[in-house]
Amino acid sequence: MAGTFGPTGIEKRRRRLSGADEMVLSLSAKGLTRGEISARLAEVYDASVSEAAVSAITGKVMDGRAEWSNRPLHSVCPVLFVDVINVKIRVLAPPS
Repeated sequence: MAGTFGPTGIEKRRRRLSGADEMVLSLSAKGLTRGEISARLAEVYDASVSEAAVSAITGKVMDGRAEWSNRPLHSVCPVLFVDVINVKIRVLAPPS
């Protein structure tokens, strides 16, 4: 059968692994370096990911984070303080 071969790990014409971006962001949030993230992706997906690609993925999020942190804030911000005391009380059954 000619022309029936297809990739099994990644779909045709797909450039990125599904879930890789989320994994990069999660590992970056945990404090791993770009090199450590590249090594972890190589272990998990058995595919080499350059440190530049890791930087590109985290860079997109950092741009959005900077935009979010510089957004205008409302002049009034409601705050709710809740204070709770949880006391365990054991009730003994009366003797029979």
